[in-house]
Formats: sequence, structure tokens, C-alpha cells
Amino acid sequence: MKLGRYQLLDKLATGGMAEVYLARATGPMGFEKELVVKRILPHLAADGRFVEMFLAEARLAARLNHPHIVQIFDFGEADGTWYLAMEYIDGLNLRVLSKRAREAGMELPPASCARIIASVCEGLAYAHERTDPTTGEPLGIIHRDISPDNILLSREGAVKVVDFGIAKMAGQELRTQTGVVKGKLAYMPPERFREVEMDRRMDVYALGVVLYELLTGHKPYEAGSEGQLVRAILYEQPVPAVKWRPELPPALRRILERAMAKEREQRYADCRALQSDLEHFILSTGEPVGAWQLARLLARVTERPGDEKTVVESGVPGPVRQARAPTPKPMQRVPTPPPAAAIPVPRRTAEGPRPEPADAMTIRERAPQRSEAPTIRLEKPPQLQEPRPSASPREEKPTESAQRRSQVRKAGAGIMLLLALAACAFLWSEEPVQVEPLTAQVTSGR
Repeated sequence: MKLGRYQLLDKLATGGMAEVYLARATGPMGFEKELVVKRILPHLAADGRFVEMFLAEARLAARLNHPHIVQIFDFGEADGTWYLAMEYIDGLNLRVLSKRAREAGMELPPASCARIIASVCEGLAYAHERTDPTTGEPLGIIHRDISPDNILLSREGAVKVVDFGIAKMAGQELRTQTGVVKGKLAYMPPERFREVEMDRRMDVYALGVVLYELLTGHKPYEAGSEGQLVRAILYEQPVPAVKWRPELPPALRRILERAMAKEREQRYADCRALQSDLEHFILSTGEPVGAWQLARLLARVTERPGDEKTVVESGVPGPVRQARAPTPKPMQRVPTPPPAAAIPVPRRTAEGPRPEPADAMTIRERAPQRSEAPTIRLEKPPQLQEPRPSASPREEKPTESAQRRSQVRKAGAGIMLLLALAACAFLWSEEPVQVEPLTAQVTSGR
């Protein structure tokens, strides 16, 4: 099925106002890109109020460009309905992440939960502080629908905020109908039911509730109906997080209490302040928590019993990890050399030292024998020394060399004498003396 220039591949979700599809955009030369297309439900496409709300989301999202906010690529109308094309995040939202963790019987690490919420704080703070590029006036953006469903964690460890569909912007003409409360009740602060002006501390409260759920796997208020839930939010204290998780660090408990305070004056003033305390807590754990650690966490949570390769790679012990363990190579047995006193010393005879086998052990033993040669000679018994044999060919070589050196010296002395005589003759005569024949004669005589 196609919608405009997008090929709709699979339906991802359906909400009360729109449905979301995985889609593909194509272009020349084989270009393809996967993205998400969100379109108004067919029976609401003729409702001007819903269309206006959808247009407001598109206009607002077009002004936001941040690593922790899902990016909007396109907006348009096709086949009688309006649609948004946005960034596709391959991962899970926090509600599914928490559910998968409970099913696997594991608790999410406090530092990882703090890192996820700190990243959301950074993205929301950017939106809260956004100004009009023309006038420089603050836009006063408030998300108003922060919940685990609208926070995504990708398989690469990226945290993204999505769905500014009911976000409020200062000066926005669209007004909520009387008696209609938009958003999810469990994440609304008490002032939301008192009809007071909303500010960015509304998003702070919602982030506190999301953090509470990530850490404990429970909601902070126990209620059997929406009316009981509203009453609990207004007048009751939340269930202490330590009831569900006794080992929760005290610093994180204090963050939860302040973020979820009923009186907004007692809450964090903005997301920057909440992010600061979360970052300090992460540093206090002494463990690095970044995108890589979050990606590994998601991989562990989403593992299936049959996904044995993933189990091995994620570091979770299992039968495949034992099967793939490398087999240790047999150690080579190295012969132990005998003690120094037991090493035999070769005896020198007239024929020279007795040859030994040229193996690795013999080579290693010969090196120390050469370095200790003087000691070995001293320890030889006198009776082993035999009379020196008569002159051998090796001993005649030095004599022949001496004779040659003597002949060379004599020839050189003769040449020097001839040169001296030639010089004297040159001084007493006008014609130079020819010495070449003499030199040649002496050289040939040599």
C-alpha cells in the first residue's frame, strides 16, 4: 500500500487519533530509506479539530532538531488524509523494555535507568528553552504527554523522545475542550487536575514517574479505577520505591521524591536541574554508562531462549558459552636441565673437544660453558695435559705470514732508497732523472 510517495510496509501501532506504519521512501539510482509514517485515522480526517491538532504537531516538531528528539522529515496530504514522515527508531519503548525485563526476571540497573532519564531531560530542556528564530521570544513548549510509550531506546543505545502531538506552545490558538484531560493520567501532576497554568515542571513530574517505573516495575500509586487514581495523585503519598526495591541507593530515592513532589514549588525547577542530579548519581557509581552500555542492556532484555548467539555475545552464561569456549592447547613439555654441578665438562685432547649431539638442549648448555671457560681450565688435572705435538699446518701459517711481511718491508726500504738517490741527482743536474725503469725493475724483482 502506498501513501503519497511512501510505500507502507507494516502497521506498527494504532492510537486514538492516528495510526503508525513502517514505510520506505525510494529515489533514483536505487536509493531507499526506511522511516515511519503517521497518518490521521480515516474517520477523523474530516474533523477539523483533529486536523488542526495534527497540523500543530507538524509545525511544532519542524522547529525541533535535537539528538534526543525524533526528527520529522516530511508533512503532507494524500488520499484524503494528512500524514507525518519521521525518523525510524529500531528498538523498544520504555514500557516494553520494562515489561521484557520483568518477564526475564531481571531488574534494570539504577545507573542505566538514570542515564536514560538524563538523556530525555536533555532533549526536553532543549524543547523547553526553544525560542522563536524571528522574534527571539521563548516558545514555551511543554510536551504534556511524557510516558514510557513516548520514550524510545534504540538498539544502538540512543534515547529519543517522540510524539509532541498534544504539546502545548505559548500563544497556541488550539484550546482543549472543557472537561477533556489529554495525556495519560498516571503521569499527570496534581496541578493538572486543578486547572492551573501548566509549565515545564509538568514534564519533570512525568519523568519522575517514568523513572520510578523503570526502577521498580510498578506505578507509584495503587488504584483500581481512574477516579481512585486521580484522588491518590491529589491527596495520597506514592508508595515508597524501597518497598519494591530495598537496595535502591539513597541518592536515587531523594531524586524520585523531589521529582514527584505534589507541590511543584518543591520539585526541580526544570529538566536541567533534574539532569544535573542524575548525572552526579551516575558519576557516584563509578561505572561508565553511555550508548554502548544501554545497547548491551537492550540486547540482554530482548534475548530469547533460542537466541544462543546473542546470549554468548552479551556475556550471559549459558550452555553455548561453554560449548564455544576455546579448547586449551596441550602444553609442550620442556626438559628440565640438570643441576650446574652435574653438567659434564668436555675434556680437551690432542684431537680437540669430543663432538656432542646438536640438539636444542646441547645448544643451551654450551653457552654457559663458554662463559665459564677460565674456571674449567683451572680445574683440569695436570696429568691430562699432554706434550704439545710437532708443528702442524695450523702453526706454520704464522711463520709464512711473518716472512711475507719481512719481504714487503725490505722492498719498501729499497724503493725509498732509490727515491732518495733520484732526488739527490735531480738537485745536481738540470735534467730530471728517469726513475720509472728503476721502479718498474724493483717491482718486477719483487
